[in-house]
Amino acid sequence: MQDKPWNKHWIKRFKKDGTNSHKRFKKLSTGYPKFDIDKEIIDTVEFDEFIRIEKQRIPLFIGSQFGIHPRFNDIPNFFNGDRAFAILSKSLLSGNVSGLSLYEYKLEKNKYYKIHHYENS
Repeated sequence: MQDKPWNKHWIKRFKKDGTNSHKRFKKLSTGYPKFDIDKEIIDTVEFDEFIRIEKQRIPLFIGSQFGIHPRFNDIPNFFNGDRAFAILSKSLLSGNVSGLSLYEYKLEKNKYYKIHHYENS
């Protein structure tokens, strides 16, 4: 896949954020559309590790005009406690990335909230 550095400005913003810059992302080996990310900030993991709640690694999803990938419904027990997760917003038609949003899920309320957004502009 051709590297598109203009789709990675959000990574610089993420790395400069004092609250989250020390964290990494984790993704499953399948279920994602193609996307560019610095290999130093992401791990490809097995299912059990992906659903495990960790403070230093954030599960990564891709959000597009066609939905969220992988789909939450395809990941049983993902919402198994209070946790953070990230959605990288990407157009699957143009390939452009608009940014990355961090969310926090609250089990008691069965609801998630956007807690931070890293623009790609």
